[in-house]
Amino acid sequence: MIERALWFGEKGATTGTNGHPKRYTGGVLEHIESNDAYVQNQNGPLTSPDMEVFLREGFTYGSDTKMLFAGGKVISAINSIAEGQIQTKPLETSYGMKISTWTNGFGTINIVHNPLFVQDYAGYAFLLDMDCFRYRYLNNRDTKLKTNIEAPGTDGQVDEFLTEAGLERRQPSYCALLKNVTA
Repeated sequence: MIERALWFGEKGATTGTNGHPKRYTGGVLEHIESNDAYVQNQNGPLTSPDMEVFLREGFTYGSDTKMLFAGGKVISAINSIAEGQIQTKPLETSYGMKISTWTNGFGTINIVHNPLFVQDYAGYAFLLDMDCFRYRYLNNRDTKLKTNIEAPGTDGQVDEFLTEAGLERRQPSYCALLKNVTA
């Protein structure tokens, strides 16, 4: 749930049932689409010229090394476009993710298939300058396990993990979004 909120969450605030403010973190998608980041709405198959435009625009600002988190349709298209150019190190993972590297004239792209990008998001790819994002939590309120929170008289035990955190997002122009790539 936390990762889904960091990708697809919408920033907002309401008043909770106890009268206290309840805030929601905005995700990467909202950050890119609602600011001055480059968004390429493909609405069809991804071709080599289309990928060149996406990379040119995505590398206009920021670092010359970026992460590309993508759904299966985009990964398949990139595999065809960059055949023989992508370097992979079998069974090597960083932070629990398998990463492939593609170096081209615009910079270095570390490519990660994200299993959350399915159905409507299978044709999405986020080109991110990772210096623009930080995981932030309220003071002393990162993920904690709360035990025995069941109501009195409840048969059984109820526990919950509670996280009060969000995503710090900066410099949307350093990132880019490719969406609606079809097979």
